[in-house]
Amino acid sequence: MNRFLILTLAAMGACSGPKTDQFVINGKITGTQPEKVYLKIYKDKKMNVIDSSEVTAGTFKFMGKVDFPDQYFVQFGSTQNQIALFVENSPIEIVANLDSIQATTIKGSKVNDEYEALQESKSELNNQMELVYADFKAATDLALKKELEKKLDSLDLVAVGLSKIYIKEHPQSILSPFIINREIVYYLELEELEELVNGLDSSLHEYAHTKNLKQRVDLLRTLQPGMLAPEFAQNDTAGNPVNLSDFKGKYLMIDFWASWCGPCRRANPTVVAVYQKFEAKGFTILGVSMDKDREKWLQAIAKDGLVWKQVSTLEGWDNPVGKLYGVNSIPHAILIDPDGKIVKRGLHADELDALLSGLIK
Repeated sequence: MNRFLILTLAAMGACSGPKTDQFVINGKITGTQPEKVYLKIYKDKKMNVIDSSEVTAGTFKFMGKVDFPDQYFVQFGSTQNQIALFVENSPIEIVANLDSIQATTIKGSKVNDEYEALQESKSELNNQMELVYADFKAATDLALKKELEKKLDSLDLVAVGLSKIYIKEHPQSILSPFIINREIVYYLELEELEELVNGLDSSLHEYAHTKNLKQRVDLLRTLQPGMLAPEFAQNDTAGNPVNLSDFKGKYLMIDFWASWCGPCRRANPTVVAVYQKFEAKGFTILGVSMDKDREKWLQAIAKDGLVWKQVSTLEGWDNPVGKLYGVNSIPHAILIDPDGKIVKRGLHADELDALLSGLIK
């Protein structure tokens, strides 16, 4: 059953569709018919259902109000079939066929039209990435897999560069803070993130995504090289507390990872080799896992030969140490010197050997 809801999302003044004081989403479904349709939003690193609608004679309806346009998802029944769209206070029409969900049409949201046009401009690049990723998944040779992974990383950076150009050329667009927050923030350290956020129009300052970005800027300012690493304590695999201060006097790499993270697992052999080379010279590692499944966490530690201390709360992305250090993607490593000061954030496994060689004589 529909509920009329007022969705307070946090703010905007930029582009939108026909001016009304609410949104009305009218949907039509052809082909397979679900009993219900759900309106969802991605928030706090998880999907949240905010409304549902019964499907009657192939139609459904949602009504509500947003302070600013934002991306929502419409899920059809209990299946994984869903579409993404930007909702703004305007009449919006959706026509979907669950047997060919890619052919869904969405009309009435100017922000959604703008976003689709932006995605279309990247279609050739995305096609290249899909082809390389297919080869990557099919590859069994480790050397080839690494080569394809590097190619994917290069294509990723091209896509990020295109997004940066769009953001700088469209400082008043509601999409600019959304794209920074949802799509490229993982690639940005303080200086570049601050530049993009400061370039946004003042009309976007109260938008939820802009506020999140400003909070991240403030956090990263406290985690720069030369600053003391924030103290913490977390339990290891045996349930014993491990404190950051336990490692004073050594170079310490805090390694944020998870058993389910493919890039993390592929980097582990390199990390193990570096550990073996420098462990006797005053270097050690502390693994902080973003896992939820204890058995899979322990199995990965054993299989990959991670002999150093490992801690986790088994809360996934809600791990307090991850939040304390502003970790929003993994693998992510931070090197700390013997005095407890940050040397470098976002350290890659491939550069660890050279960095330690210059620091540890």
